[in-house]
Amino acid sequence: MRRFILLFCACLSTLSSLSVNAQFPVVVKDDRDKLVTINTSPKKVAAVSVFGADLLSALGMQAVAISTLNHQMSPYLGEQTKHMLDLGEIHETNLEVLTALKPDLTIGLRTYTEPFEAKFEEISPFLAYDLVTKSDSDRAIISAAKALGKEAEGAELNRVFAEQLKHFAAAPLKAQSVVFLWHWSDVPYAFYDHHFTVEMMATLKGKNSVGTSPLPDLKKLDSAPISMESLLKLNPDVIISFKGEPGPFKSHPVWKQLKAVTNGRAYRVADHYVMPHGPIARKLILQELAHLLHPEQFAPPSDLANKARATPMQFGHL
Repeated sequence: MRRFILLFCACLSTLSSLSVNAQFPVVVKDDRDKLVTINTSPKKVAAVSVFGADLLSALGMQAVAISTLNHQMSPYLGEQTKHMLDLGEIHETNLEVLTALKPDLTIGLRTYTEPFEAKFEEISPFLAYDLVTKSDSDRAIISAAKALGKEAEGAELNRVFAEQLKHFAAAPLKAQSVVFLWHWSDVPYAFYDHHFTVEMMATLKGKNSVGTSPLPDLKKLDSAPISMESLLKLNPDVIISFKGEPGPFKSHPVWKQLKAVTNGRAYRVADHYVMPHGPIARKLILQELAHLLHPEQFAPPSDLANKARATPMQFGHL
């Protein structure tokens, strides 16, 4: 853990020494394969998804506005979200608010912004990314960092994270079975191997019991509904669950039959686990997963906000 912290601190030191005097205009390609010209250094950046706000924070900047998931600000970003304008739900951005804000740049997820792409482009230079895998994260960080005049710093963030993954991959860790769930209303969705959070689990010797997607060429198919009976057949050692709505998970007779639940290894996590592609999110997830899967070897991350920390799953009638 000490080596991990020292590595990240070294990254911050390196970033601070890199040149921030990028020459504008710059031309950036996003995941629509569009070439977007940024004429001047962006000072007011809006984030349609937490990714943009996360990246800005990692680069020593701050988004002026951010969209929300389930009408809640992402808790892992801490107090800085109090200074950001709320753009509404991630899948239905308040375009009137965004227009009035007059941002210099908007960074969004392609999935949620595609129907209104032309409107976003009217408001400001606009970048849209497909964020599912680790390679998506690395590519988007380089692209968006270039738009911010900090391409070298973005490359350094990726280099350091690759070193962190290598450090954990080389550790003598016990293999365990894991399932990662997103509870959408009363329906649990299980993530496939190519989702970035599951990729991080694999680095930590966590084998995804759900396995690969039945349609591997369709990257956006990162999860699918799973029945409680199917979950019982898998019966993983560890369960990681995200639920956007407040309150307990809906009670079901299967829960108390699962060894992860009976052994106290079923955890509720915050929204960065389903949106893990920013530099800060992925670092915190990797650290916390290391602790959840191997508590005898790794301490929980010290810089994770209390509201974003994993807690034991609680069940009840909703």
